[in-house]
Amino acid sequence: MFAVNESMLTSSAIFGDLPSQHRRIFRGRNRLPTETMVWPEASQLPADPPRWEDMLAGSIRVGIQAAKKTFMPAICVWAMMAAIAAAYYLFPASHHLFGGLITLQEQMGILFPSLGMGLSVGLLAESVRVLMSRARRWSRENTINALFNFGVFGVMGLTHYYRYAFQDDMFGTGASLQVLVPKVMFDQFVWTVLAANPYQAVLYLWKNSGFRWREVVAEMLPFRAFWGTKMLPVLITNWAFWIPMASLVYCFPSELQLPLSIFAVTIWVLLLSVLTSATRHE
Repeated sequence: MFAVNESMLTSSAIFGDLPSQHRRIFRGRNRLPTETMVWPEASQLPADPPRWEDMLAGSIRVGIQAAKKTFMPAICVWAMMAAIAAAYYLFPASHHLFGGLITLQEQMGILFPSLGMGLSVGLLAESVRVLMSRARRWSRENTINALFNFGVFGVMGLTHYYRYAFQDDMFGTGASLQVLVPKVMFDQFVWTVLAANPYQAVLYLWKNSGFRWREVVAEMLPFRAFWGTKMLPVLITNWAFWIPMASLVYCFPSELQLPLSIFAVTIWVLLLSVLTSATRHE
């Protein structure tokens, strides 16, 4: 192979300046070999990565379909959060209840978001799945799911704790558009894209592969195709629910945003657990 490539690197202009006898010698030296060239089989050739526009169109379609399936649970959570917002701003008597929630958060510190999200998404959601199942029996798989989700979302709760404080310092407090819009944009298009979505996608891929990192790395390469076909649909579904929800959460005072976001996550996961269980039984 190298001999053929070497001959192709030679400029044809050199041959024109040589006498005819030398031209014949060079022609003989550059004659292709008569042996049959063996090409690799099609299965041995690497597959071409999908085109970006095809990945984008497919991911948008999958994301929209997933968002449609969860639209009714999303409306329930949005309506519930809107009712809480109305109660806070229209009924001052409800401030005693919110004040107790703020006091509990201050006393627990960082344990409040980590235990709140870990227990709700881990233990509570898995308990609902067991109760909704036909066997109604707690198995080893349920234990693994509960512990795994407790750890994943416990860490997510900690990031909420520090991120909300960071956003207050960066964008200010209050419910004005000058504060609300930058917070939602940073939350959904910076934090979610660069941190939250990759964090959850990689860890759940690790769990689904039997906790083997070698398979995770193989699945993620090439990363462009992995992001376009696996992470982007999840991101689009996430935006469909959390852009409206984040807008509602950031309308509350800063000391209530963290507990109410945990409440929204809890209700959302529980509704999806019920929906998933009902779909399996159909």
